[in-house]
Amino acid sequence: MKPASKRSVAPSRVLSIAIHAIGLLFFALSFSQIPKGTNPLRKGFGGPYKFLTIIALLLSTITFVIGFLADVLNVRPLFVAKSYMSLCATPVELLITTFYWTLYFIDRTKLTPPGHQLPLSHDLGLHAVPTIMLLADLLIVSPPWPINGRAAFVLDLGIAFSYWGWIEYCFSIVGWYPYPGLTLASPLKKFFLCVIWAASLTATTVLLKKLHERIIAITDTTRTVNSSKTK
Repeated sequence: MKPASKRSVAPSRVLSIAIHAIGLLFFALSFSQIPKGTNPLRKGFGGPYKFLTIIALLLSTITFVIGFLADVLNVRPLFVAKSYMSLCATPVELLITTFYWTLYFIDRTKLTPPGHQLPLSHDLGLHAVPTIMLLADLLIVSPPWPINGRAAFVLDLGIAFSYWGWIEYCFSIVGWYPYPGLTLASPLKKFFLCVIWAASLTATTVLLKKLHERIIAITDTTRTVNSSKTK
């Protein structure tokens, strides 16, 4: 799929470096708080990395590390790699943020066992800041994602079923799931949950891509008009 703009790298190298550096600082702070968590479901094999939130934070960090190196080294393959990592991390983080805070204001006990709730600062660091930073990276300094809806669905199916396989492997060792509701779910229900999750990720990807292309088109038009006025 051809991009909607000629933008292939960050329009401002300094701004891109700043976004990636600030994001990495926030992510490092979030990782530093993870050992302080008291949720009993994080114990045993896999630890906190049984939770989708922590895996998404890791993906976000890898995305920003590659982005920062691309900014500093100005190597095109790194920009491409960052774009594909962003494709994986950004929709996941956005859906996590949406679902988490929806449940947070409805019934917090469905997210964390009573008595094990996170401090608000750590909660925001895990369930809001990564999404904000990834969206800033995508919409302000990145080229359009090089993917269409069909390819995105295949990618998202891979993400969803990989996570299912991972937590099933962890379950085979520790005997519990990171999300108690999965204990009573049949394999068929889990299969459909993966498909629904993948479809939601794909819809998010398509919407973000259209929004991004629209922003770039408006920016390009504005620059063209301003350039014409100065001549």
